[in-house]
Amino acid sequence: MQTPSHETSLNLAPQSCQSCRSRKRKCDKTLPRCSLCAKHNRNCGYWRPEALSHSGTASSPERGWHPSPLEEKADVQTIDFPTILFLDPALLQHGVVETSPMTGAVPHHILQLLGNLDEIKLTATRFFEHIHQWMPFISKKRFYDLYLQPSFHSRPDVVLLLLALKLITTFPSAGSCSPQTALYNSTKHYYLEVERSFSILALQAGVLVALYELGHGIYPAAFLSIGTCARYAHALGINVSRTVPTRKVLTLVEVEERRRVWWAIVILDRFVSIGCPGRPFATADPKLDDFLPADDAAWDQGTVKLDRFSTLSSPMTGHMSKFALLCQAARLLGQVLHHLSTDFTSNDDVWIQLDRTLQSMLAAALNIDCPDYDQITFVYSAIVALHTPWLSSDAVEIDTHRSRRAKIILQQITERISANLLERQCFLGRDPEDMSPWGLYFAYRICGAHMRTGSKAPHDLEVVKSLREGFMSINVRWNVAGVYLQLLEAQEAIHLEA
Repeated sequence: MQTPSHETSLNLAPQSCQSCRSRKRKCDKTLPRCSLCAKHNRNCGYWRPEALSHSGTASSPERGWHPSPLEEKADVQTIDFPTILFLDPALLQHGVVETSPMTGAVPHHILQLLGNLDEIKLTATRFFEHIHQWMPFISKKRFYDLYLQPSFHSRPDVVLLLLALKLITTFPSAGSCSPQTALYNSTKHYYLEVERSFSILALQAGVLVALYELGHGIYPAAFLSIGTCARYAHALGINVSRTVPTRKVLTLVEVEERRRVWWAIVILDRFVSIGCPGRPFATADPKLDDFLPADDAAWDQGTVKLDRFSTLSSPMTGHMSKFALLCQAARLLGQVLHHLSTDFTSNDDVWIQLDRTLQSMLAAALNIDCPDYDQITFVYSAIVALHTPWLSSDAVEIDTHRSRRAKIILQQITERISANLLERQCFLGRDPEDMSPWGLYFAYRICGAHMRTGSKAPHDLEVVKSLREGFMSINVRWNVAGVYLQLLEAQEAIHLEA
């Protein structure tokens, strides 16, 4: 006959339940649910030794954790940080939500695409030595200090960023008919899995994917990806009202990184529509009191200082960072596209002011000891976009102020191309790996304009020939250069039939 004490012990678990142990509470070990969990209506589960199967062998280790019958029936969904942020952000003011980096198993095929740690370090080196020089929106110091560690594979958002770095630094395969490679498709699909991490790393990876699509002429994917990045940035509280309670940023380097990723989206958002004005931007127009990126070199070293910030209303000076000047050019391009999407034929004042401002920016960019060729080609593209409607054959034949100005601009740019882009190796002669895609648009429009006017001047013909050779060399890096060459051939065919 069993004693009462022994009978009672049969209804107790040998150890405390998982819920009480995690909360460091005293558990009465009652089965099937302890009193404390029952009182607070929590899931209650107990760990018990591996049970023996009928054959006398131990069951699999995965069966070691045994939930209570009530837990097995319950289908409880935890509420994560982003859900609360959108449904009732006021709850976040009470500090009831703990956030931590997303962790989980990374698919084996993704890790295989990345390669070993040495390959990943080589990819990072290529990115920071080349693309980072003209699109510096990832903190070099934070990247090497925090993310380039052997344990990276435990963070899906870190893996996603590393995968995007490999994508953007990988040249198109020789003879490949499409830039939509297996690496591209895998990165896009993995982004959909990791975007719920609500991480700036996922946003930076999205920007790199959008840049890849823009540089390789993958449409409408580039346009849609940039819009997604803008929405993701808004969700993270980047460049939105301070009343949005997102994760706190505690260092100036993090503040600067958020600012730079936003400007990177603004740049792409304007440039993706340069050939087709009228589509709405995914990002709001920057305001004059918006801060520009800080000094590039200081930021890379992790020494951002408050007294070195400039705003859009600050006069352009030599101490501004290259990226800050590119941001200013992107704002002007946005104004150009706004102007062209309205009744631009009747608003001469705006047109004249935009022309003057862009010309001043171009002159300032050229008249320095070490000009930033990527910024220069971006400004060239903005100027050509402003005058493109008047560079067509029909418009040029009409003797108006704008058509005359368009002819002057065409000739000026042709002369400057020869002096600055060819002789000084801004467009030709550079390592394709160092080049941005900004200059391809204006080069295409200049070639097309000369072709339509039928210019036989030796100087003009030489510039067009050089630009077309430039397209062929840059196509090694950015496939959109080859697309522009095909468009020029299409224009030639149409011109011959006319």
